[in-house]
Amino acid sequence: MADFETAARPYARAFFELALEQDRLDIWQSSLELAAAIAADANMKALLEQPDVLPRELGELFLSVLAGAGLDRDSDFDNAVRLLAENSRLAALPAIAALYATLKQEAEGKIEVQVRSAQALTAEQQEQIAQNMAKRLGKKVNLIAEIDESLIAGAVITAGDLVIDGSASGRIEKLVHASNAT
Repeated sequence: MADFETAARPYARAFFELALEQDRLDIWQSSLELAAAIAADANMKALLEQPDVLPRELGELFLSVLAGAGLDRDSDFDNAVRLLAENSRLAALPAIAALYATLKQEAEGKIEVQVRSAQALTAEQQEQIAQNMAKRLGKKVNLIAEIDESLIAGAVITAGDLVIDGSASGRIEKLVHASNAT
């Protein structure tokens, strides 16, 4: 996603504002998620890289795949896909969908918090982290917990741009950098 994030940002913002204006945030999110899944497909990626396919044809082909996948046709969304095709940005759809989801969560006062821990967290620990982060960030928290044994011990909490590294490997790295700086 990092490759397309800069290019995806203005599209995600424009699509979000249009969906907000239409009061169709959920519909646009599900449409973007479906389009992102199709754009991420290996066969579609190969097609998107073909230089001999005209952007207009690629847009119409992409729309037909979306329709075949069960997407209800919406003229604004169809136009958005055509715009992406004309600007050779269909491959950025996964990044656009992710950025759109973030904008939607922000508008709803929600945030996704990822906790990577060396060992599985108990339900009580997860609830405590979610409560603390909700209090700190002033938003409803959707907590996603995963195990990362490379951390040795502790956890790393990520919420948007905020990173709290309480892992043993993070502390060791800080010590190494501090000793190299002297």
